[in-house]
Amino acid sequence: MAFLIDDILLAPIKLPVAGFNWILKQIQTMANEELLNDQPWKERLIELQMMLEVGDISEADYAEEEKKVFQALREIRARKEDLARQYAAEREEDEGGIGIYTGYGKG
Repeated sequence: MAFLIDDILLAPIKLPVAGFNWILKQIQTMANEELLNDQPWKERLIELQMMLEVGDISEADYAEEEKKVFQALREIRARKEDLARQYAAEREEDEGGIGIYTGYGKG
């Protein structure tokens, strides 16, 4: 009975805090999805290749832009690997196998 009364009396304090925590988790999830999304960079690479074939950009411009795209893809892969390591550490798993497929590296 005492817990029920406590819950009722503390509801005006607990509910806004819980709602705020939920909003922060949603924002973090959206930010992680955006930071880990490599699809726009892959599309940019295809776009650059088409522009080079058509003659809209020079070889030098293509090489410069391609370098930026590959750097962004490497950063995304590194973020994915870091998140996988953190997840494995939270689950107290062996550090040897991360268990994430990034699409790069050894095949």
